[in-house]
Amino acid sequence: MKNKIYYVMDTMCGWCYGFSDVITKIHEKYKDKYDFEIIPGGMWVGDDVKKMDTHLGEFIKTNNARIETLTGVYFGEAYNNVLESGHRVLDSFPGSKAVALLQESNRNMAFTFLKKIQEAFFINGEDMNDITVYTKIAESFGISKEAFEKRFISQELSEEVFEYFKKAQLLGAHSFPTVLLEKGNKRTIIAQGYSNFEELDKILFRE
Repeated sequence: MKNKIYYVMDTMCGWCYGFSDVITKIHEKYKDKYDFEIIPGGMWVGDDVKKMDTHLGEFIKTNNARIETLTGVYFGEAYNNVLESGHRVLDSFPGSKAVALLQESNRNMAFTFLKKIQEAFFINGEDMNDITVYTKIAESFGISKEAFEKRFISQELSEEVFEYFKKAQLLGAHSFPTVLLEKGNKRTIIAQGYSNFEELDKILFRE
């Protein structure tokens, strides 16, 4: 039985977007050695859902400047327009459902699915409350619109996502992104916040 890597993240988390190339490269290099599981953490759900306003938009833009400098990713003009609009509702739940659904459809492609979701938001400024954003991504990977939508709106999937949120807490992921290594019955946080590829690669290579 393989050891396991848990990646706890949120689709609305800018630092997770900044980390996306790193974790995708880690998955590509180590997918034959470790089992990988993406855990949606539920950053902005329920009472924590955000409504964009000027103050929040400025805070996020300041944070994003740090992310761009440190990680090399960029935030698209369409997304920056969202930060200035003052109207968008920021809810992690739809993206969390999409990650869970796409991962169960094809676990080996889960990190590629995730990057497409992040790009839809952080580059293209899409409304991530709109199911059609996710169906288009699913269709690009050969999943039918009808099958995706039926599963996406199901109560069963919602319940599974709430279990993911609970699991994130049990794993000790109090901020995003968090990467954990599970060996036997022992779990160790090997990254919390941004780490570069070399740092993570060095840890996993010697395990």
